[in-house]
Amino acid sequence: MKKISLAILPTVLMTVMSQAHSEDAFDSKGQYMLGDWSGKRTELAQQGVKFEANIATDTAYLANGGRNEHADPTTAGQLWLGTALDMEKLAGWNGVTVRAVMTARQGKSTSVDDISGEVPQMANVQGTYGRGNQKSRLSELSVEKNFKDQGLSIKAGRLGLGMDFNVMACDFANTAFCAAQMGKWQGGIWMNTPVSQWGLRVKQQLTTDVAVQVGVYEFNPENAKERHGWNLDTKNADGVTIPVEVIWQPKSLVNGLAGSYRLGAMYNTADNPENQKDIQTGAPEDRTFAGWLAVEQQLTSTGSGKQGLHGFANFTWHDRTTNKVDNTQQIGLKYVGLSTALPNDYIGLAVNRVHVNNRLSSVKEPFNASAEYNVELNYSYNPTKWLMLRPNLQYVINPGSTNNVDDAFVLGLSTKVVF
Repeated sequence: MKKISLAILPTVLMTVMSQAHSEDAFDSKGQYMLGDWSGKRTELAQQGVKFEANIATDTAYLANGGRNEHADPTTAGQLWLGTALDMEKLAGWNGVTVRAVMTARQGKSTSVDDISGEVPQMANVQGTYGRGNQKSRLSELSVEKNFKDQGLSIKAGRLGLGMDFNVMACDFANTAFCAAQMGKWQGGIWMNTPVSQWGLRVKQQLTTDVAVQVGVYEFNPENAKERHGWNLDTKNADGVTIPVEVIWQPKSLVNGLAGSYRLGAMYNTADNPENQKDIQTGAPEDRTFAGWLAVEQQLTSTGSGKQGLHGFANFTWHDRTTNKVDNTQQIGLKYVGLSTALPNDYIGLAVNRVHVNNRLSSVKEPFNASAEYNVELNYSYNPTKWLMLRPNLQYVINPGSTNNVDDAFVLGLSTKVVF
């Protein structure tokens, strides 16, 4: 019943919206489904208290291929509840912001249940499925201090690595095209939201376009376990993860349009054999490393803001001694504003390649294909600022990087409701 409720939620909202007469709740021109709370929401924001709440769902149906084609569709969903406190307005603490986020996930995965064979699909056709599934967890509890005159920002607390490093947009259903890619391909070490860990991030703005940042994050495998979503101790910590990144955000690089370019690297010091070992021999290791290049660039402009063609790409490289995946490539296009009547709608197309480390595939028989490929075509329909519907078509070649499972064709629908 819960799965069905999540799947039909957008249809119910569309019906209610078409019948609503309120200027606030369900206002088709409003920013939030629940409106401005008779002006109270704006009043609180002016005083320094902002709220955010949304529900995102991903429904997928395996139309052909995989291990169990024509199985019942599955739905995964995530509830996000957060707040940001401007302590400068609330308490006079200059440049200080406190943030807190709680998430809860629920549902099933077509990738897990129906596509994967002897080995799991590398990506997942439903981005809201994964760590934290079935349980709630503390996803962020942080304090950030901005030294505006010096261009310096320091953030500390419970954080997800992908909040600040290897940042990418999330305009697709498949995890191969959504958010920080390091968390997909070196996930045993790099933990994205909704998982949080103790961490510190220092960012220095060098010029208006260039910044550098470095972080130190506790590595604790317990953080990823469902039963430890609210665990704050460091009892099973095993070293630290240290990411560094250079960020270049030119305002007018291509055709006078803005872009974002991120070049980074990560080093981890875990030395427990359960966490860090040679993937071929099983011998203990005491370090692993990885690197990335993430690119987002608007290419053309057909109107105001972001309307026009956008290109994006993400490349990652990984330690061949310790990691199952040794390199990945992601590239895609997004066209925003298909017509003047649909200025916020966009169509997206992306392709991803995930290459399995030859050191592993040479000793593990199931990995008899060199790489897994993920392709997604989608259309994001935004009838209001608070409701998004995204039908999508996905094709997975060599799921799990094996020829033992048929290529998979998936029909999907993603939704997001902002409260």
